[in-house]
Amino acid sequence: MAVYRGPVAPAPDRPTRGSVMVIAVVYFVIATSAVVSLARSLDRQMEGPRLRAAWAGRTAEARCTEVRMEETQDADGVPVTQSHPTLEFRTESGRTVAFEERRRRLDVTEGDFVTVYYAEDAPGDATAQAPTFGVRRAREVLAGSGCAFALVTAAILAEVL
Repeated sequence: MAVYRGPVAPAPDRPTRGSVMVIAVVYFVIATSAVVSLARSLDRQMEGPRLRAAWAGRTAEARCTEVRMEETQDADGVPVTQSHPTLEFRTESGRTVAFEERRRRLDVTEGDFVTVYYAEDAPGDATAQAPTFGVRRAREVLAGSGCAFALVTAAILAEVL
């Protein structure tokens, strides 16, 4: 004997292919915007624009005129001594420039010579840090890999939904 259980419930609505694509595209746009913003922020924190300008400019031999010692603490609270050398160099136009290198740890003493990089229009933003691929291309590498990841994730999302 058959038991009547009321009307048959309709099958749940599945999203249409068009709505799934809209969701995937919106996800991709948001994820790409976030990763590009993160890459720009990282580049500014690493002082990428200043360093790239200095590396694209001139080089000079600088003499260490002073080494200032600074006591800090690491993440575990252990005291750490950092040295910050003051470097002095002469630009091609004859101007004498002195700056304190704070980004790169240099093992120099007073009187030592090091190569510095500076932009002609901003010699005070000089650095003794040598050009590296990581700092030069960190923004592009992070943004490119993040966009590729967002694209793959959006494609998987479109297939799963």
